[in-house]
Amino acid sequence: MISYTVLTPPGGADRDHASTRFIADRFVWSALLLPWIWLLSRRLRLAAFVVFVAECFAIFLIRQPGFGTASLLAILAIHALVALEGGNLHIRHLISGGWHMAGMEIAPDLATAEEMFFADLPEAVATPLPAASDWAKPNSSSTQGWSAPALGLFDNIGAR
Repeated sequence: MISYTVLTPPGGADRDHASTRFIADRFVWSALLLPWIWLLSRRLRLAAFVVFVAECFAIFLIRQPGFGTASLLAILAIHALVALEGGNLHIRHLISGGWHMAGMEIAPDLATAEEMFFADLPEAVATPLPAASDWAKPNSSSTQGWSAPALGLFDNIGAR
């Protein structure tokens, strides 16, 4: 089972929840292979820069005598750290950007997590439309004296 963190955008969830994000808390293989590129793809620029500089420093240390094994272990540790905690860093970045944590779902896959989350949401209250007889008729005195040609598809005579 995978735990998914559900985030809604800063202005609140839209009507059909198209912008609601589900971020899985799991090991990310692409972050293990190319951590700073994975961080850049999530718009975590500062973290990507720090990882890139740390990797460059570790690669520099590989060439120094006596530091080869330690620098290889440092590179492996950096990659593993981003692969394990990259999702959490992404969640924290979105929350600091104004996103709201709407909940957590534990499910075997994303589709099941979405079903579980959206099943718990309250139904939207439908407001009835006003009857046609309740509509106010346009005041004919406001358009008297209008003799200019119409621009576009519709004229302004009797319009709302």
